[in-house]
Amino acid sequence: MTAAADKKSETNVKETIESILVAFILAFIFRCFVVEAFVIPTGSMAPTLMGAHMSFRCPDCGYDFEAGYATGGDSFAILNNADAIYPIYCPNCGLHLPKSSVNDPDNDATTPPLKFGDRILVMKYLNLFGDNPQRWDVVVFKSPENTAAPGDYSVNYIKRLIGRPGESLFIGQGDVYVAPPGSDKQDPNSYKVQTKPKWVQDALWRIIFDADFVPQSRGSEREASARWTQPWQQAAGTGWSNDNPSTNTSPRQFRFDNPAGAGVLVFNRNANPTAATFNDWLAYDQTGDQTKGDRYKDPPYNDVRSVGDLKVQFYLSKLKGDGAIRAVLSKQTPDLKSSYEFIAELTTNQARLIMRSPDRTEAVIGTHPMKLDGNHHIEFEDVDYKATLRIDGQEVAAIKYEPNVQDVINFANVSPASAARIEGERSSALIEHLQLWRDNFYRSDGYRIKRAFPTPSLNDVVTLKDKEYFCAGDNSFMSQDGRMWTESVNLPDEALTAQPGVVPERFMLGKAFFV
Repeated sequence: MTAAADKKSETNVKETIESILVAFILAFIFRCFVVEAFVIPTGSMAPTLMGAHMSFRCPDCGYDFEAGYATGGDSFAILNNADAIYPIYCPNCGLHLPKSSVNDPDNDATTPPLKFGDRILVMKYLNLFGDNPQRWDVVVFKSPENTAAPGDYSVNYIKRLIGRPGESLFIGQGDVYVAPPGSDKQDPNSYKVQTKPKWVQDALWRIIFDADFVPQSRGSEREASARWTQPWQQAAGTGWSNDNPSTNTSPRQFRFDNPAGAGVLVFNRNANPTAATFNDWLAYDQTGDQTKGDRYKDPPYNDVRSVGDLKVQFYLSKLKGDGAIRAVLSKQTPDLKSSYEFIAELTTNQARLIMRSPDRTEAVIGTHPMKLDGNHHIEFEDVDYKATLRIDGQEVAAIKYEPNVQDVINFANVSPASAARIEGERSSALIEHLQLWRDNFYRSDGYRIKRAFPTPSLNDVVTLKDKEYFCAGDNSFMSQDGRMWTESVNLPDEALTAQPGVVPERFMLGKAFFV
């Protein structure tokens, strides 16, 4: 080899080493200051983001769902236990999964396979570029509370941001109420319920029943005391049919055919006692904190709160006649003495959103002329005191209404009841892919220390100072967050102090943007 060749080879090696070093440095800088990957260890954000968990498919209705696995902390230290037998119930139909299944051993209650938590990418230090975290963002931060090692702020948490600097806030009847900076925090009229934007709300709907997953009730898979009944039931009039060969309907279809009269289809919350309906029970939480032993006979849920915010959605086709199909959502007023009702009225020529006030007067909120004689996707919701009607993905009518905040404070820990029904009148139509959902529910009372929420006064609301944020987990039942933290932050060497329950801006790492 010539001297020139030797020199060229030496140059190539040097350039390769330099390229590797530069790539390493860039990757290190990118990880430290731009994007970093995290693994979710716990279920505080479930089912939006899942920690260590087990996946199931109901052997009767076929619905897929997850249940959390208690690791004993923010790690994966315990990932196998041959003695674990869990009380697993399907959230859609209430089936008590079998203790053992010879044909499907990975889908029974005994030592099901475990999965790691979701992996997420976090955009870091966005505040350096003027992009401060906003309400409802999913954020990663250094936890201001560490009961195992007080003063150790090295543990990363991921929660949803619900309070921003300068605001006062409280949680009542499952919703977040905020007073803007500078307002009188003792005045109930200063507080407004915070309506979640659609991209957030879409992640926070929890299933009540999906009619595409109808149980087959095969053999012994259903206990005698838990035989399944179709919860959508005709409660008045005539015309509705389901799973009926004479009307050519399958178990997943609902047909209305009454050209001269009316009929009402009501969701019966008591039809299936082991199926959680209008409450905040999550299938993810049913395994509890115990990771061993036989708990198969534990009840499906307890210590639940009623949830008033609902969404019904379906596909409507073959609408004929001079009458209407109406979807109706009702919810008690905060004082539990009366009810609001919102009606999505669908005829062959138009869609209307109607509000029926607690005094029973009616007002047409919006009218949308359109032909409804084809096949259309209907979404109708009443959530965070906003009723919205969408057809084929387009919002056609909506109304934001305000609750009496003093009543919310007085009954902060008592949840309003709600109901759903579908009415038919002088028409014929076919409804398919019928689903009923309920909203996420933020708890402010219960089994843990309640530090900063009304009981029922405004003396203990959270008032955030400059550069302080308030965060809570989507899985309110089991989230360690600002509602429970009691430690203040005191770092005199860094000139940083913060009241209990809040996240200082300097503890914020960034926003989650990819799962």
